[in-house]
Amino acid sequence: MIVKDEELTLPRVLQTAPLFADEIIIVDSGSRDRTVQIASDAGCKVYHFDWIDDFSAARNYAFSLAKGDYLMWLDADDIITGERAQKLNELKKNLSADVVMLPYHMGEPPSLVYWRERILKRAMGLRFKGRVHEAIEVRGKVIFENIPIVHDKLKKSDPKRNLRIFEKMLEESDLSGREAFYYGSELYYNGMNDKAETWLEKFLSGGGSAPDLGQASLFLSRIRSDTNKKRETLLKGLHFVFAPELLCELGDVYLSENDFKSAKACFLTALIADERITFSSVDMHSFIPHIRLCYCYWHLKNHSKARYHNDMALKIKPDDRSALFNASLFL
Repeated sequence: MIVKDEELTLPRVLQTAPLFADEIIIVDSGSRDRTVQIASDAGCKVYHFDWIDDFSAARNYAFSLAKGDYLMWLDADDIITGERAQKLNELKKNLSADVVMLPYHMGEPPSLVYWRERILKRAMGLRFKGRVHEAIEVRGKVIFENIPIVHDKLKKSDPKRNLRIFEKMLEESDLSGREAFYYGSELYYNGMNDKAETWLEKFLSGGGSAPDLGQASLFLSRIRSDTNKKRETLLKGLHFVFAPELLCELGDVYLSENDFKSAKACFLTALIADERITFSSVDMHSFIPHIRLCYCYWHLKNHSKARYHNDMALKIKPDDRSALFNASLFL
């Protein structure tokens, strides 16, 4: 782990990490709270790293200190339950892969889910790249295991930190394809839509991974107010990756035009689409399509199917106000 001022969350992850980790390496980048003391008291190996606005440099330094056959990275505000720690121990018994991909849940239950290269064979020499939104270009034998890691912050982070790193990078050179995507995404998240549109378009014109291209298309569709441009952008995104998020967004475009048949087709397809954009929304794989289909079928005068999809939505979210209101209409 690389950490800084994580006295609130570090004790939480250190409750279960020793259940599966043979050694725990903490690289501190300048904490002013009790982070270092907490890590030392827990028996972790604690090292220091002068922060240089480069997450990859810090993570790779941590990797260089490890002695085990496999490396696993975590953030201080990650959570691994005791049950999942046991599953990791089971995984270790016969592990032969070069890379193990695990789901990363944003919250629990998760609002977003994406897969990360979480466990790596040390002999492969795999290293992080990118100063911010760092990642590893995986190779060798890659396996996917359904052992989720939950990311749950207990303090507010600086929303401009990543933007500042990107601006510093731009002073030195142009951004690569992946960097352009994440810079555009950071601009989008910070409400800087004009600049976000420029950089996301630049990324789309240059190409990249299918999930990133789909994600960029989704962000662009949300920035654009013109319905035809929204539709065009989403259809382009679906060309890259056939993902529920893009289908749901396209369905909403048709709903805005009262085109209930076209919207219905989008939401029905979203329920079976099996490809993912970079930041996969759990609701758009299940709840959103069902609640929208209730609305579509109601306006298409097919109340039995409207009721069915609302019932399905209630199974997913029994306390949802919209679904409960819909249910009252069927009484």
